Amino acid sequence: MVDYSKIEFGYHGGTFSEKELEMAQREKTPLTLDMAIPCSCLNKCYYCGYKDTQEGDKLSKEEIFSVIEQFKEIGGKSIKILGEGEPLLRKDIFEIFEHIHKIGLIPVLFTCGDVLGNNNLTKEIHGITAKEVIQKLKNCNATIMLKYEKKNEDSIVGKKGFSKKRNIALERLLSSGFNKFSPTHLGFGIVVLKENHSEIAKVYEMALKQNIYPLLCPLMPIGKAQDSEWRKEIGISAKQMVEMAKQLYSIAKKRGVKPKCAADFPGGLPCDVARAGFYIADTGKIYLCEDEEYVGTVREMNLKEAWKKIFEWKNQKYGKERWSGKCCQKRKIQVIPETYDAEVAKGIFNKTKRD
Repeated sequence: MVDYSKIEFGYHGGTFSEKELEMAQREKTPLTLDMAIPCSCLNKCYYCGYKDTQEGDKLSKEEIFSVIEQFKEIGGKSIKILGEGEPLLRKDIFEIFEHIHKIGLIPVLFTCGDVLGNNNLTKEIHGITAKEVIQKLKNCNATIMLKYEKKNEDSIVGKKGFSKKRNIALERLLSSGFNKFSPTHLGFGIVVLKENHSEIAKVYEMALKQNIYPLLCPLMPIGKAQDSEWRKEIGISAKQMVEMAKQLYSIAKKRGVKPKCAADFPGGLPCDVARAGFYIADTGKIYLCEDEEYVGTVREMNLKEAWKKIFEWKNQKYGKERWSGKCCQKRKIQVIPETYDAEVAKGIFNKTKRD
């Protein structure tokens, strides 16, 4: 059983300390970059936020390397590789991860797990076993964020047998000790849907027990979920979002986790991309965050210029709201309702005489 009074709640390269955040704001430097890179996918998730969302020429490997180096030069600490699909399907993915690690940045991989759970596939793509792939990722000091929406999510990804391979991947990552760090190097990426809503508390508690960071993401208005009617059909209500967050923070509190406020990632910590990061699409277009203000493209401006513009926007347009880690887009469309902070705080974060 994990004792959260002795380890840091969060995930390596994705969440940062208050001291790091204060320094980033003071020194006007970014902490983390969310980066989509061109890659294919084996699945057809009905909520997919990436598939075919960007038109135009995709980033080359040389351009990806240039972005990595520029991000290091402006003071960045970590790069989260999101993919427009599954990054491990790229034959050159280890060149990218090794380069991130070599220049002193933390690589974070968001993966479906179906490659890591399939030896035949890793041998076909990379010429090595899945366990050897995992070891190469560990050697890069990488954090792995594994897609885990529910116990059996075959219907979500539209592919029979997916969950079995994902479970094998999870067993291999645990055996390799990715969850033996503080903060952990292993997390679950969980999109909040109507279909998995009833299981989320169980998945969340399972994650906490094993020092796996549960990153719950309410639907963003991106990709297939841009359609508001479709978003309503597959997502949960604002009231359910509030009740779910209260339930998750209650579970966390019982296990010794002590977050200071309700986050727009329910049950977790505030978004550090909102506070001290930005997003680059697989075409090289730079945004404040996904589906937020367009800044420019890496082919027309360097990241130093882009970050200067982004930092000004964060402070002048959003101020305290942005630096508190709130997701402006989710709040704008009321996926995170106006009453969220106050409602979740009742009995969870409000101090009592006993506290």
